[in-house]
Amino acid sequence: MKLYAYQPKGHGEYSFFTIAESEEEAKKAVDKYIAETLTENATVKYEARGWGTDYYRLTVLKAGQVIENDNS
Repeated sequence: MKLYAYQPKGHGEYSFFTIAESEEEAKKAVDKYIAETLTENATVKYEARGWGTDYYRLTVLKAGQVIENDNS
């Protein structure tokens, strides 16, 4: 299992973190979360839809590695 961290490049709306066996499994988990959580809430504006954009930077970490998000 690895940690998959999807973070906006620079300023952005949301970061997504999930633990999965593969990148494909991680994408499915994030898509499910977005569909069930963000898109049902009309007050949330989610502009970075889909995986065809370069909006997100993916970082994959193994156990014991650390990731930092400075929220800027």
